[in-house]
Amino acid sequence: MRELVLLTAFAVPIAVQAASEPFLGIWELDLAASSITRGAPPKSETIVNTPEPGGYRCLLAVVNEKSSSVEVQHFNFDGAFHMTEGSDPRELSFGRTSRTVIEQDTRRSGSITVHRRIELSRDGRTITVIANGTSGNGQKYTNDTRVYRKK
Repeated sequence: MRELVLLTAFAVPIAVQAASEPFLGIWELDLAASSITRGAPPKSETIVNTPEPGGYRCLLAVVNEKSSSVEVQHFNFDGAFHMTEGSDPRELSFGRTSRTVIEQDTRRSGSITVHRRIELSRDGRTITVIANGTSGNGQKYTNDTRVYRKK
């Protein structure tokens, strides 16, 4: 019985969070609506956002012409940097300016290298990510715009 009480105590806040977090769900890159300025466009990108304490967990799967990659990002809105897991290790920090806008910074070797603005459309069916900075391989870019549609 005690275990059931503990499970319920943890499950209820996550369930409430899931109901109130508009970025949760499965999102697929719409290449036709995007304007990719950082490298060659991928064949596909899929994002799966699920709730976790402090924010949500983002699983990003990318398929390119010659390779594929998967990484996990932790969207924790605590102002701290958190390490990604998977294909491109780096630190990410997330802040909310509103319920539908997230500002994200990427840090590599102690320096901020990328800033992203992540915005959910009014109807909740589209996420637009605009990025400016320098990629992990040193490529500078501006206004890399990726549009994701909810599945």
